[in-house]
Formats: sequence, structure tokens, C-alpha cells
Amino acid sequence: MRGYNKQIADDLAKDYEQLTGIELNSNSRKTEIMITRTLFYKILKDLNFMTDEMISDWFSTRGVQKGRSSITHAVKKVGIYYKSFASFRNTYNVYFNDKAEEFLTIEQAQKKRLNDSKQNIYTNTLNKDKDALEVLIDTIPEERREEVREIVSLRIKSWSWKTKDECQVFLGETSMEGYCF
Repeated sequence: MRGYNKQIADDLAKDYEQLTGIELNSNSRKTEIMITRTLFYKILKDLNFMTDEMISDWFSTRGVQKGRSSITHAVKKVGIYYKSFASFRNTYNVYFNDKAEEFLTIEQAQKKRLNDSKQNIYTNTLNKDKDALEVLIDTIPEERREEVREIVSLRIKSWSWKTKDECQVFLGETSMEGYCF
């Protein structure tokens, strides 16, 4: 074995199998087993400073064939698994603490969207009897209402001094003969 500590890798595997209850030598493609194995690849990479080739060699000493490209692609999906699977998240947070705050902000954003949609439903219920202009005015912040009131006031005043339909019709009873060239 070149460049990594096999004993540490074995100890990490033993502890990890105890923690998760999943055997790392399994070739199962069940989601739970697959994502657990993926996290173990990351643990070997980050905590024992192993490359994908070293991880593949370490698994082959245990009698399991894991391709280097499979390991590389699996490690690239750690972020997706972290967001998607609570069990993965819990185990990940035991070994690493770099994503806990990021996930909290994602969770907070989801809660905010949920609260906003609840607020919209509540607002729509309250605004059922209002027309579109009243609903729009309700969304204007207090500090900008005076400005909008002035604009609406000017628009209303402009209607009063615009010309009304006051046209006069002159009937022409004479011929236009003398006026044409």
C-alpha cells in the first residue's frame, strides 16, 4: 500500500460500519447502502488523505472491486446526498462540520417560502372583496404612500382639464368649386 495508512483506514471502516450498521464490502445498489458507501469514500479521502486509486486498492485488499471512476463520481455527489437524505446528513455531521450551516440556510429558505405562500393565501382571503387597485395599494410601503397619492391626485386633476367631447359640426351647403385649384 503506497501513500496512506492502512491501519487508520481499517479503523475508520470498523467504526463506520458500527455507526451505520451497513457492511462496506456489500456490492448492493440499494440507495441507503450506496449513499453510505459514498460517504465512506469521502471519509477516506479527507481524513486518511487517500486518492481514488488508493481507495480502490484498499477495497481490493478486502476482496471487493471498486472502480476509481465510480469512487470519483460518487464523491462528487456528496452535496446532493447531503441535501436529499437525512440519514446521510446525520452521519456526515458526525465526521464533518462544514455543511451544517449551509443546510440550515437552505432549510430556513424553504421555511420562508412556505411562510410566504401561507401569507399569500391569507392575504388573498382578506383581499377577496377588494378590487385590483385596492390590493395594489395595500402592497405599497408606508413611506412611499404619499408619493403614490400625489401621482394619483395629479392624474385625477388632469382628467378635469382635458378637453371634453365638444366639437362643432359645420354643415357646408355651398360648393367647394371656387376653392379648388
